[in-house]
Amino acid sequence: MIHKSYLIEQNFENLKNKIVLFYGENLGLIDEFKDRILKKHKNVLRFSQDEIIKNNDIIFYEINNVSLFDDQKIIFIINVNDKFLNIVKEFQLNRNGNLIYLFSEILEKKSKIRNHFEIAKDLDIVPCYKDNEITIRKIISDKLKDYSGLTTQIINRIIENGNLDRSKIINEIDKIKTLFINKKIDIDLLDKLLNL
Repeated sequence: MIHKSYLIEQNFENLKNKIVLFYGENLGLIDEFKDRILKKHKNVLRFSQDEIIKNNDIIFYEINNVSLFDDQKIIFIINVNDKFLNIVKEFQLNRNGNLIYLFSEILEKKSKIRNHFEIAKDLDIVPCYKDNEITIRKIISDKLKDYSGLTTQIINRIIENGNLDRSKIINEIDKIKTLFINKKIDIDLLDKLLNL
């Protein structure tokens, strides 16, 4: 089932299935989804596709090994591509209630794994496309809403410095929050902070 990323940002509970693929060029958004999952769940097992392909017994051992302390396991698998499709099909047959999150960069329309996730009713897929200026403005406004002195000019400077890259914008916002502890933005100090 295909989900729009902005709807998942608003309500992560829209993901109904136990296996989810996040993919796309917006690595900042994908990182935000990872952070959200990590905040919600304490114990997350992390693997790369290459680790599992070399020895897929490790992942199936983890999936089938029942824990006395956790009802379900949370599994992250990064750098997924079409080589991983057969393992995904095995996951569908044998997942034991575990949550499995797969992460990838850009997957072309002809990608077999992308097509499989888009068609299957028991899988979720979230394409993470590049942000536009409107979404970046909203992010800045939302994250700095409690700060006085936030003007259109300041927002434009942050956007200019971050070049519409969500990761860079979030980094700049974190710097601003660190410098302006009193929650009052001074444009001259901001210019020095942003190296403008």
